[in-house]
Amino acid sequence: MTRVVELSGGVGGARLGRGLDSLDDVDLTVVVNVGDDLPIHGLYVSPDLDTMVYTLAGIEGPHGWGRADDTFIANTELARFGVDNRFQLGDLDLALKIYRSHGLAQGHTLTEVTDSVRAGFAIRSTVLPASDDPVRTMITTTDGSRLTFREYFVDRGHRDHVKKLDFEGDADANAAPGVIEAIDGADLLVIGPSNPPLSIWPILAIESIAQAVRRHPHVMAVSPLIGGRALKGPADVVMADLGLGSGSSAVVASYRGLIDTLVVDITDSDDARDIDGVNVVALETRIADRSNAATLARAILSL
Repeated sequence: MTRVVELSGGVGGARLGRGLDSLDDVDLTVVVNVGDDLPIHGLYVSPDLDTMVYTLAGIEGPHGWGRADDTFIANTELARFGVDNRFQLGDLDLALKIYRSHGLAQGHTLTEVTDSVRAGFAIRSTVLPASDDPVRTMITTTDGSRLTFREYFVDRGHRDHVKKLDFEGDADANAAPGVIEAIDGADLLVIGPSNPPLSIWPILAIESIAQAVRRHPHVMAVSPLIGGRALKGPADVVMADLGLGSGSSAVVASYRGLIDTLVVDITDSDDARDIDGVNVVALETRIADRSNAATLARAILSL
């Protein structure tokens, strides 16, 4: 049994998690970004944890987030009362948010509630939030605005150019129970094809996790870029905005000093060479299809 830990955020990370979870000889722990967590309609919403859970359970929505076959009656009805309902919560999805919020209000930790949710969906892999403490991604734009992740990504459609990122609460945050032990005990540590600054840096902002990653002997990252561009979201734009460059070199720069191998898509095979001492390998990384995700997961293990 190969022990694998994946650091994950967003749809790409969840899809790689699904591929790794499908392999019978893999004992998988996913450590998930909580920098996007926020209150919506009085409920505790954890977008990346929910995307991971729904994807591992095989019930994710058609765009990779939310629930499959969900309806939005409650979300639509909120408009009657003048409530801002741009952050769309489906009716099935609401049940999970209510359950989480109730559990937290009863004094349970986010880790405990997440494990209960995992069990409720009969997911075999371990799903851990990066921290039980609040670590909130804040975006400073080139026009001087300081935005929450929701304001930047949802309300303003990630159209703003990013000048700086910071993570409120990181100095006081501890890794969630089990995170450091899982990383230290892993045969392979994989950073999923997530947006490096927006989805993975909030995890690494927790110093104990960053230290564990630095001391791990084999850390691999999967690029979120296809042909040098992000299929979903603003990963390529944000990396360029932050002065990290473009293409595979930008991904390596995002994880400087942390990774020894970068997996890029075959459309970026011209980058399949050492970059700043990191071995770059080209594989098929389009993994919206479940079987393709399993194929990539198996290829990663073979490296």
